[in-house]
Amino acid sequence: MHSERKSTLSPEAQAVGRRIKGLRDFLALLDENGQLAVWEEEVLPEPDIRNVSVAAGRDAMHGPAVLLNNIRGYPGKQVVVGVHGSFTNLALLMGQPKGTSVKELFYEMVNRWGCDEPLIERVDPNAAPVRRNRVEDDINLYELLPLYRINEYDGGFYIDKANMVSRDPSDPENFGKQNVGIYRIQVHGPDMFSLDAVPSHDMGQHIRIAEREQAELNIAVMIGNHPALAMFAGTPVDYDESEYAYASQMMGAPLELTTSGNGLDILANSELVIEAQMVNNERILEGPFGEFPGTYSGVRRLNVFRVTAVSYRDDPIFESLHIGSKSWCEHDTLLGINTCAPIYNQLKQSFPEIVAVNALYQHGLTAVIAVKNRFAGFAKSVALRALGTPHGLMYLKNLIMVDADIDPFDLNQVIWSLSNRTRADDIIVLPNMPLSDADPSAEIGGKGHRLIIDATSYMPPDPISVNNNLVESPAGAEIEDLQRRLDELRRK
Repeated sequence: MHSERKSTLSPEAQAVGRRIKGLRDFLALLDENGQLAVWEEEVLPEPDIRNVSVAAGRDAMHGPAVLLNNIRGYPGKQVVVGVHGSFTNLALLMGQPKGTSVKELFYEMVNRWGCDEPLIERVDPNAAPVRRNRVEDDINLYELLPLYRINEYDGGFYIDKANMVSRDPSDPENFGKQNVGIYRIQVHGPDMFSLDAVPSHDMGQHIRIAEREQAELNIAVMIGNHPALAMFAGTPVDYDESEYAYASQMMGAPLELTTSGNGLDILANSELVIEAQMVNNERILEGPFGEFPGTYSGVRRLNVFRVTAVSYRDDPIFESLHIGSKSWCEHDTLLGINTCAPIYNQLKQSFPEIVAVNALYQHGLTAVIAVKNRFAGFAKSVALRALGTPHGLMYLKNLIMVDADIDPFDLNQVIWSLSNRTRADDIIVLPNMPLSDADPSAEIGGKGHRLIIDATSYMPPDPISVNNNLVESPAGAEIEDLQRRLDELRRK
């Protein structure tokens, strides 16, 4: 637990933090910086929204958010995709200039990490924009939301970028244990849905406690949210740490919270909130769903939730994202850097030699960790510790360990290290480990292997090759400055 900020935000970052209260403010900022495309042409819910989402996500560095406001069959409804679809959008959110590199964004996130003291401003429910309109009778999600299948063969309509709020049924007054997470939702009826939360997730623990104690579990499903909270709802923080705290500290400005009709803390400026209650001990068949590895999940039996009320702003914007690509999609940009940062900080507590963590790929199924080798075999010990982090427990599947002279965000350098520094006895395979059941290579859902590749340089008592002297290419600030100048000349 930490209570003091580790770094001071730049004036630009502070200005952005003060300005952004919700999704609409961020869309305005993106628009001012040429990162919002407004799609006026009529589109079909399927396949047009899906195709636009995929196209926007092709450019991981500069892809825009896309606002679609002419959807056949949904007059007056709006859908936005790609809000977190590029690293340029993330840079603008963090008050950084366009063109900021992924590596620079990683260290910026690391410097903002570590303070779990929430910055909160309370808004009376009667004054909260999200409580302006309310439906408690004859609820029909099919009419209220412009639903569509994210991928062609999904088992139904999914909500995949909502932020779910739930409280620990055994400790409901503990603000830190109030979880905000992203879990896929399949709509099964006008007022019924299922929710996929695996046991290792905080929401999964809340479900397990509620059913064990036959306690009431109310949730609030927030759609169209403050962009910082959307990032931290998918970030592996500790069970008793608040996502609201981390999101507000990242922005350096308070989040505006109000109270939902069923007693949960929600964002006052969300676009729409679905209030629901879990039906204890009831299950429904869910899936398949195009998941983050780029493959369809199977069909499974998941918990049932009944909708009790829906609140929304005037002219709400339905925020969604594309997930299920075998290359890159908004899911990866949304969760990538804020997955790297906690792993880095958790490892740094035990090993100050940690330099950087790149866990951008497929929600960290493959990660690259750069470390200053302390002695022979040291990197392998660091890798084993990484597997014991909250995220590593279920997701870190393939770990590549590199030296401090390798930039883990530069895959050319990583492949060079693999090619030149890996020996057969530097590879470790650990079978029958816990692993995300979304992993398509798993023979048994929820179990899999761990692969550790030590691509660091050799240290005594390792035998050293005679061909081990490195060519020292020019590097550093001078080369980076020359590169910027050449880029400026190219753009003239």
